[in-house]
Amino acid sequence: MKHLFKLFVLVLFLSTSQLIFSQTPQYYNYNTTGNGNSFPFNIPGGKEVQVLFLPGDFAQPAPAPAGNITAVSFRLAANLGPFTYTNAYIKMGQASGLTTFAAGVWYSGPMTTVYTRASVSLGGVANEWMTITLDTPFPYDPTQSLIVEVNQCGAPGATGFSTGTTTNTGNRRNTSLTSGACPFVWGQQSGTVPHMGINVSSGPTICNKFASTWCPIGTYPTLPAATYFHAAAWIGDTMYVQAPTSAGAGATTVYRYVHGSGWSTGVPCLVGVAAASMNAVGGKLYLIGGGATATTGSTNVQRYDPATGVWTAMAPLPAALSAHGSVSWGDSVIYVVGGPYTGAGTNLAVHYYRIGSDTWGTIANSLPSGQGRRTFALSMADGKIVMTCGFNTVYLKTTFVGTPGANASLLTWAPGADAPIALSRPAGVGYDTYSFLVGGDTNTTAVKNDKVYRYNVNGNVWKTAILSNPGAVSNIMNAVTIKCINDTVRIFQPGGYTTVAVNPMVITGCGTITGTGNPISNVPDIYSLSQNYPNPFNPSTRIEFALPKGEFVDLRLYDILGKEVAVLANGTFESGRHTLDLNLSYLSSGTYFYRITAGKFTDTKKLLLMK
Repeated sequence: MKHLFKLFVLVLFLSTSQLIFSQTPQYYNYNTTGNGNSFPFNIPGGKEVQVLFLPGDFAQPAPAPAGNITAVSFRLAANLGPFTYTNAYIKMGQASGLTTFAAGVWYSGPMTTVYTRASVSLGGVANEWMTITLDTPFPYDPTQSLIVEVNQCGAPGATGFSTGTTTNTGNRRNTSLTSGACPFVWGQQSGTVPHMGINVSSGPTICNKFASTWCPIGTYPTLPAATYFHAAAWIGDTMYVQAPTSAGAGATTVYRYVHGSGWSTGVPCLVGVAAASMNAVGGKLYLIGGGATATTGSTNVQRYDPATGVWTAMAPLPAALSAHGSVSWGDSVIYVVGGPYTGAGTNLAVHYYRIGSDTWGTIANSLPSGQGRRTFALSMADGKIVMTCGFNTVYLKTTFVGTPGANASLLTWAPGADAPIALSRPAGVGYDTYSFLVGGDTNTTAVKNDKVYRYNVNGNVWKTAILSNPGAVSNIMNAVTIKCINDTVRIFQPGGYTTVAVNPMVITGCGTITGTGNPISNVPDIYSLSQNYPNPFNPSTRIEFALPKGEFVDLRLYDILGKEVAVLANGTFESGRHTLDLNLSYLSSGTYFYRITAGKFTDTKKLLLMK
């Protein structure tokens, strides 16, 4: 057995900076005989630092295990701050065999943004730990080196560097201390690396509960202004809403909602649009299409980077679209489906955007004949695209499931079960194996849908999930979001259109699973083995499987010749959905197969490692 991969938890996202003092981190590298280190936001002049932690550095009080890093801690040597920092972020990455940085060279391998704030005030007390809860948990492999990058004022990859005061200069790189505008540097320390700690979590792989009721109006603060034909997405604990006017006309207005806090006005986008779509990928927002009105459409693609506070025009869409949908496939591709508003279902093409190269491709006639649509619900569930409802001369309830292939240009569609009701202008959001259908117009123009339906992409089954939405609205196709908060999956519905006026509220599913009416169960309906995600990948990917009851699970990886190369799981698992986060950096590029046996259930799928 070359590698045993453990389960990782999908950790809830917490609000604001989430600072905790005096609590010792679970695992840390603290030299008790030294002075400790200053928190890395205290000396004017610096902007960026990268620090390398070797396997075994986090060895107090015991070696850190594999799992998700959910928080980082710094032990303070002096009373510091509070200081206000702009465009601050933390990134993490891992590498095998990396024991020292090359002289004067910044690490350029894959890094994940785990914490970002447009503005944050930080300070602390000497001889105590300051803990920052991450927005995005980082999967930690204790057999690999960990690279931590901290930055503020937006100066990634600066050419100047300083080794600071560390006794092991190959483990740290700082930007030059040349400007007083950005109060940042990693502070003094004893030992070879800073006094840093991590919290590592293992346990349930998904949020434990699904909401089954709507929170009363007023539970969450309302939007600053009414809007519809809008778009929304989360980055960390912040929801961004691109907000057309109350009449549905295009606008550059963007609102920010910080969970646990409130709303503020964000940086306006470059071009005012309505009926656009929005995706959060790699810590950035992608606002796609939309027009001066919902009916006009455009080829505009606008990207927002919260780390710099800047919108940038990207490569344009191959066709002018509005009232379409878009979903991200991993961190590399965004699929754009449907539209335009005036298309009447004639558009069967799917466009795909490669984020890394800022280029577009088109799959002509991708959608099944007669299944083009606008103002519909689109979501990603279990690595598959779920398209349902909408309008193309008639109100639709047909559902189709798109499965991406090894290449973005390979996308196959299969019919799914019809939605329980025909709707136009609803929203679709996905979580785990489920796609949720929210709001929308019924065939009767004076009646809005007041229910949430959920679709199990693996079981091809629809159920009524949440009843009696207190703010039944439509024109919300790309504006409803979903998020795990306090161990419960919640649906956020900002804005929208009612029968007589625009509704500026935010409502959300809340509470525990109680009562009747087909509440969402955390227990899957069937056995399943999901396609690894992303695929292709380098070097990390994720495999999920579902068990309707507790079973002994054997999951193994084979090369193309059928030779076993790894045992991924071999033990008893409880009923539910389980996730394996894999790092296959030790394997060569190529095609591999993974096979599961659980009771009488067996399944095999192919994965592609590309280095």
